[in-house]
Parts: sequence; C-alpha cells; structure tokens
Amino acid sequence: MSKKMSSYLVALVVIASGTVWAAAPSSIGTVRSAGDFRVDGSVVRGNATVFDGGVVETADARSVVQIDGAQPTLAQSSRARIDGDRMVLEKGSRLLRTAGNLSFEADSLRISPAAKNSAVQIDVKDTSHISVFALAGKAQVFNSKGLLLANLNPGMARAFDAPEQTGANASVTLRGTVTSTSGKYFLKDVSSGVVVELRGQELNEENGKKIELVGAIVPNAVATFPATEVFHVISSPRRPGAPGPIYPGLPLPRPSPPATGTLNGAPPASRQ
Repeated sequence: MSKKMSSYLVALVVIASGTVWAAAPSSIGTVRSAGDFRVDGSVVRGNATVFDGGVVETADARSVVQIDGAQPTLAQSSRARIDGDRMVLEKGSRLLRTAGNLSFEADSLRISPAAKNSAVQIDVKDTSHISVFALAGKAQVFNSKGLLLANLNPGMARAFDAPEQTGANASVTLRGTVTSTSGKYFLKDVSSGVVVELRGQELNEENGKKIELVGAIVPNAVATFPATEVFHVISSPRRPGAPGPIYPGLPLPRPSPPATGTLNGAPPASRQ
C-alpha cells in the first residue's frame, strides 16, 4: 500500500472517530441508589452516569441525582427527565434540598427553592394534579410564562390542577411599578420581565407606585402594546382580599387541597 493511500485511510479513521465522539451525548451528572433503578430504560443498581436528555426511573428505593451542584431525591416509583439544566418530574415525588443551577419543572409549573436551606417536595399524582410542599425554607412556583403563582413559606403546601390552575384562571402575584399611558395601566413584573395591561378598580391610585398585585390573566383578551397579557386585579394594597371578580365573566381562582404526604412521612401543613 502506498504512503499516500495510507495517509488517506488514517485521515478517514480520525474523521470518523471524531464524528462518533461529537455525536455522543454528554455526561451531565450521576445517580446513586440502594436499590435498582432505570436510566434510559436500562436497569442499574448502585450508581450510574446521567446523560443530557436522560430519563431516570426509580422502583422500590429512592435515588439521589447529582447534577451541576443540585441534589434532588426521587422517591419510589418516580420518573424524571433531565434536559441540560432542566429536570422535569413526569410522575411520583421529588425532594429538592440543593438546587444549584438546575431548574425544576412539573407539567407547566416551574418550582424554585427560594433559599439555600430550602427543602421542597413536589408530588405529581397524574398529568393534571401537582402538589408543592415547602418542608423547610421558602419556595416559589411559577407558570410557563414565568409569572409567580405561589410564594410558599416554610410548612406551607399548595395543590395545582394543571392546566386549569396554571393557565388563564390561575391566581398570579405580580410585583413592579404601575405606569400609565393614554388612560391604560401597565406593570412589568420584576420576577419574569413580563409586561401586563392592568384592569380593575382604583388603578389610578396606584400609578407610579411599586406594589404587589394579586389577580389572574384574562383569557383571550387583546393586550395593548407593550403588554403581552391582560391582568385582572383581584387584590392590591388598597383592596386586600377583594370579595369577588370585577372583570365580567372571570371567576376567582378556586382553592386547592394541600399535598397528602411527604417523602419523610410527615403530615402536610395547611395550604397557603
């Protein structure tokens, strides 16, 4: 074989090896458990490597996942998908103690421990019923648009009937400064950056002030630019606990029961 042909073959082998290496999924963390569990459908015992896009399923034992400084625990009979910096709980329960740089989701909810010492439990009963329980420290629950649905203090729990309570009629808390243009009122939520058009009573009294508003996104309403959503104000500092909806046809969010149990067996606290 000529030297020229040998050089071509070596180059092809190197290129092919590089292509295979580049196509392989990257390792992003590990899983450990005292019992059997599955990673991408394969049964594993003890510990395993987790790759981007991987699915972890537990059986009769809990599993601890370690990814990018986060250490969530999956309870028995749970399943979670890990996509880069996102961990999506598809069924079962998960306990969050150290969030690190990982974001946590369940259906259309995004759950965030609000302090370093927070311990938060998430329960997915099915695709429509999700409970969040702040065991220690505070926790925040956001919808898919990044709007705050719940601010849970230690010992508080709240159940969400997704998508009903994560969609248009969900109770949402916004914080920001009220502004006015051409007789319309707006607020840019400091948490999500979402701009909403405000509708309700006595909004002129709040113009120019930094406040917290509780309300709901109005379904199918056309928002005035630069807002992307219309927000019906249910309560504000001047109208705490308003007894009923002001915007015609928009029901108040209905209360939900608390979670029914925790990973450590402690009874749930009263809901928010």
